[in-house]
Amino acid sequence: MTGYPIFNKRTIVTAFVIAAVISLGGVRFGYLIQSPDVYFLTDTADAQWIKYDTEFELLSKRPERLMVEFRHRFEIHKPVEGAQFTVQAMKHCSVFLDGKTLFTHPYDSNKWKQVHEITIPFTASPGVHDLVLVITSENSHPAVIAHSETLPIRTGLEWVASVDGNHWTPAAMASAVRLPKVSNEFPEATEGFVKILPYLVLIFTVTTLLSLRGDSASEERPEPGKRLPEPSRFRFYVFAAWLILSVNNMFKISSHIGYDVMQHIKYIDFIVTEAALPLATDGWQMFQAPLYYLISAPLQGLLTPWFLPGTVVQMLRIIPILCGLLQIEIVYRASRLVFPQRKDLQYIAIITGSLLPMHIYICQVVGNEPLAGCLISLVILYCLKLIVVPQEEKQPRFFVLLGLFWGLSLLSKVTAVLLSPVLVLSILAHSRMVKLPHKYVISSVSIVFSVSLLTAGWYYFRNYLEFGSFFVGGWDPSRGFQWWQDPGYRTWSHLLSFGQSLVTPVFSGAIGFWDALYSTLWLDGFNSAESTFQRRPPWNIHFMTAGALLAVIPTLFILSSIWYGVRKQNPSRNAVILSIGTLALFIAVVLDLYIQLPIYSTAKSSYTLGLLPCYALLAAAGAEPFLGNRITRSITIAAFSCWVFAAYAAYFVMDAQHWIFYAYLWD
Repeated sequence: MTGYPIFNKRTIVTAFVIAAVISLGGVRFGYLIQSPDVYFLTDTADAQWIKYDTEFELLSKRPERLMVEFRHRFEIHKPVEGAQFTVQAMKHCSVFLDGKTLFTHPYDSNKWKQVHEITIPFTASPGVHDLVLVITSENSHPAVIAHSETLPIRTGLEWVASVDGNHWTPAAMASAVRLPKVSNEFPEATEGFVKILPYLVLIFTVTTLLSLRGDSASEERPEPGKRLPEPSRFRFYVFAAWLILSVNNMFKISSHIGYDVMQHIKYIDFIVTEAALPLATDGWQMFQAPLYYLISAPLQGLLTPWFLPGTVVQMLRIIPILCGLLQIEIVYRASRLVFPQRKDLQYIAIITGSLLPMHIYICQVVGNEPLAGCLISLVILYCLKLIVVPQEEKQPRFFVLLGLFWGLSLLSKVTAVLLSPVLVLSILAHSRMVKLPHKYVISSVSIVFSVSLLTAGWYYFRNYLEFGSFFVGGWDPSRGFQWWQDPGYRTWSHLLSFGQSLVTPVFSGAIGFWDALYSTLWLDGFNSAESTFQRRPPWNIHFMTAGALLAVIPTLFILSSIWYGVRKQNPSRNAVILSIGTLALFIAVVLDLYIQLPIYSTAKSSYTLGLLPCYALLAAAGAEPFLGNRITRSITIAAFSCWVFAAYAAYFVMDAQHWIFYAYLWD
């Protein structure tokens, strides 16, 4: 019996790359937590960071300076001379013991991470002492950590805090972020699941029986997916279903629904009225790349004389809807390329890509994400064409198109710049597969980068001339927009916790990074940026929240692909590796941004909308090991069908008046 050697060349190179990536990530993380511009709080073995106990607020806040007093009464039983304790505050601190000033640190926001070793200049006498720490911070919640080896001082829940010096309440752990109150206005995932359980039982039963009947129709075990209609025909059924949903929703969803929708409209208005592109300083969303707005401006100019402003906004949704349809086509073509002999896997990929909730709810409203996602998906498709076997040498015109699509995606959203290493590695892998010289790699990469530079470079050079930087983010100080949101800092719990999205999914992203990604991928976890119960998208809420639990099925497929899809030697292996690597790259960058910007809305899966083909291919590749046995195949298809049904039903808007009435009849 033969097999692949454990320490072959591929394994060694892969291990080296993983080690290098982990090392670079560790260096980057170390830099971030040491930077005074990053509000990252790390507890110690002796003490924990504490803050004033406040409700979690979803609305953005104006620049402000906040002050909180923290008090701790402790008792010692014998005199202590030269007692010391350590204090670190976010950001400025003054220390008082028994009414006497021990320490005041000059306000310097660049030195707030400095640890202060404070020595009591007199002998601490036996008895009860009163320690007060006055913490002042800008655009974040004041927080402090203190501990001592010689005195019973350790910040924790026994401390009290006050914002006025008169009313004292127990301090809160900085690492314990509570859910916003509005989260409790939505049903929990289990409640939603129970409500729609009769539908799920029916779908599960019928699908299981149909699957078993189809398998038993042949005396021999049928080839998986052999009896299914051609995916090329099936995709048109999916087109129709997706288009019906979108047309149904177009005028039922209020014009104000969507992430920063009115700011996107102002961008379009600027182009229409000024006949020019705005600068990043001209408005809240005007730092965005311009392609979507340039396409939308003529349509808005055509519609404005004939319709009311709200109706115009609703009709502008035509462009995101069309982008969503194009992404479905791209997913179909990617699945056909990667799984040419497996209709069943093509079906799973097409359905996953089409009904991924992030893809549905983002494409129902005005914004630049759908166009950017569509173009990034197109670049991913062309990268797949470079690496999926069998291969033949690609002609220069292929790389011209690849550079054009990448340039257009860069002109839609700066996120597309993350594709640069993916493009280079795909071209390099292609040259290795067809055994071409290094000059082929150099010329191909040069063509791609040159064409993309000609397509989008003018916009980024304009930024450089105006602001001294090619990329101007929404948080860039040069724009002059100052604001902040809760929680105002990061802790290890934000990075390591997960599970709230499976319990109370809506706004569970306030708890941590992974809950934010999960809840915005598998449902509208941030309520389309509507921060109150009264103003929210009219989704079918029980189906939506139940989706948090049902999404465990496609999530399991994706996780399975990391092991099964990479390990198995088949034509889809390279596509799985590319999908995993690209997805990991995007998530790593979102995580980096999440650490730097301590606001709850930083982490959203919509930043990865362009990776829809990657999600779809990984789900299909990971589903394959569950489709081999007749029984497990039937159960898998039935369970997956339940998720499909809930995902579609969740975002098919019912009549608005009926929905308002239904919202008050949850119980």
